[in-house]
Amino acid sequence: MRVRALLWLTAIVSSIVGGVAVYVALTVPNDLRADALLKQAKREMAAGKDADARATLAKVVQQYPRTDGAAAATVALVAIGEQERGELQRAVVQLRRQTNQQTLLLDQLQKAVLDVKNAPPKVVTITQPAPPLAPAPKPAPAKKTAPPKKKSTRKRR
Repeated sequence: MRVRALLWLTAIVSSIVGGVAVYVALTVPNDLRADALLKQAKREMAAGKDADARATLAKVVQQYPRTDGAAAATVALVAIGEQERGELQRAVVQLRRQTNQQTLLLDQLQKAVLDVKNAPPKVVTITQPAPPLAPAPKPAPAKKTAPPKKKSTRKRR
């Protein structure tokens, strides 16, 4: 009976040790790969390549979902999304300010155009007589032409 209990205990312990060995063999390389991809994503973010970093982080979450790296990648993706949302919100606020300023300027211009359009016509009153027109310049005298040659009366032979 003791032998049988000892065999069962040995089988249970060896199963547990085997399971732990399989778990370590399967998860440790995944954790290392996920950590390497996380470091790559951090380098890409530092270089200003947010789109590439986002793709790398998404790859970590998809390929290694049960690792610590996947959890860190999820947090990083959320942080990038919040940062971009904040930038977009600031841009929208700035665009709204510009739109309001341009609307005010257009309203002022339209009012000025309507004022000019609706203004009564200006009456021009002449208090002094117009100055006399200067006489037209005289045409230049015609050039004298040489008198025509006289025909000789001599006969030719």
